[in-house]
Amino acid sequence: MTQDPVDFNLPEGWTCRLDLKKTLEGTYAGEAELRQGRVQRCVFVLTQQPSREAALERVRSRARYFVDEWTTRRRRGSDSQA
Repeated sequence: MTQDPVDFNLPEGWTCRLDLKKTLEGTYAGEAELRQGRVQRCVFVLTQQPSREAALERVRSRARYFVDEWTTRRRRGSDSQA
């Protein structure tokens, strides 16, 4: 996946690579890959969005949601083992 670098404001150690394409209808769609370090944690499909800005905002919100959930679940799991 390649794209111009975009700041998704993720916590340290997390990266998001985005493959975004403009469709024939003029909308934007693609997929995003979330990694924690070198480990792939999630790949999600971005359905058609009316503009590049809307597509980027959708990826930002989905990526932040996933990372927040992942972090919360990992924290809960380590708390229950203590």
